[in-house]
Amino acid sequence: MLKIGEFSSLSQVSIKALHIYDERGLLRPEQVDKFTGYRYYSLQQLPRAHRIMALKGLGLSLDQIGFIINQAMNIDELRGMFRLKQSELEQLVREEQERLAMVEFHLRMIEVEDNMPDLNVIVKEIPSFAALYLRFRPVEHQIPTVGEEINELIASGEIAHTGQWMGGVYGEKVNPDDYEFAFIVPVTEDQVGDLELSTGDTLALTQMPPALAATIVVNAHGEAELFEKQVLLKRWAVDNGYALCNEYRAIHHKGPMHHVPQSDYVTELQIIIEKRTDTQSS
Repeated sequence: MLKIGEFSSLSQVSIKALHIYDERGLLRPEQVDKFTGYRYYSLQQLPRAHRIMALKGLGLSLDQIGFIINQAMNIDELRGMFRLKQSELEQLVREEQERLAMVEFHLRMIEVEDNMPDLNVIVKEIPSFAALYLRFRPVEHQIPTVGEEINELIASGEIAHTGQWMGGVYGEKVNPDDYEFAFIVPVTEDQVGDLELSTGDTLALTQMPPALAATIVVNAHGEAELFEKQVLLKRWAVDNGYALCNEYRAIHHKGPMHHVPQSDYVTELQIIIEKRTDTQSS
């Protein structure tokens, strides 16, 4: 038999919690000394203690835990509940990280307002080019999943790739109803027809129209820096008499799909613009 302190140490359940679980009928001692009132537990009670703590960690109330424990839920069912809770918590963490990143972004924009950085912008005419094109409103994991399949198709030779990686964004994430992403995969004249993906999507062989773009090159960047530079490039375009066309492109000369470290990333940002008319200026 184990004293309550020993059982607490083995189960990593506090003595105070063990008293509560005893009172609630969740985990009663194997034996209670009728003279001293000391509680004694057995090793066989450890699995029940761990089940209680696992369920408590998932956010269940003691009443809910009591009901589940009495149903003799097995480890696979517990792991299933754990995976669901894990996904919920991971999503909350991502949302909080995104919120903090946006706070940092807005603070940076305040700092640079009176001292705009020199972006070394080049305005250039982009000629029409052939590409396999897929535009969609992204959901979680969709972009990396499709990107990996495109990588595989390039490696197998099913895509006559020019070697240039490009993504297009239409709208803004802050306006999710109008936000879309596009894979733009420039191809040579050897590309024949559309390609069906395992996701059910179609990479359509398309002739991309010519465009005017304000462009910069960003080196050794993370997502936050790339986002900041994209917004500053839009600001530069507006300050210099251009109208935004609700589209920007990122050409990854070196990036995640090349399996190189972040310190080697080289990305060209292209904000699609047009000459501002008198009507647009008013």
